[in-house]
Amino acid sequence: MFLIAVMLDTSKIVRSKHMETSHFFANISRLKLIFRWPLMRTVTAENVQEHSHQVATVAHMLAVIKNKKFGGRLDVNQVAIVALYHDASEVLTGDLPSPIKYHNEEIARAYKKLRI
Repeated sequence: MFLIAVMLDTSKIVRSKHMETSHFFANISRLKLIFRWPLMRTVTAENVQEHSHQVATVAHMLAVIKNKKFGGRLDVNQVAIVALYHDASEVLTGDLPSPIKYHNEEIARAYKKLRI
């Protein structure tokens, strides 16, 4: 969520007489240009935007099931939003394969700082 807070930082908004511009939507829209590193062979490539949407859909549905079938008290909207933006930092880093992301402790720490 750190990246989202940085992208929404109002001090970074370009101000003009007639409009305000934020880079948030420009950055988020770039997720469709970043392709994921599959850990197994796939027929079609998947970009980070597609992946994030799928994760958000599944997370939302699992939260609904938890609440309705198992007496959970999850905020299903919050679950969906966190899932939707879970890879937003990849606008800056690109998609890193998990074996690389966590193989080196220094890289893992730096990557974790971006994701918080």
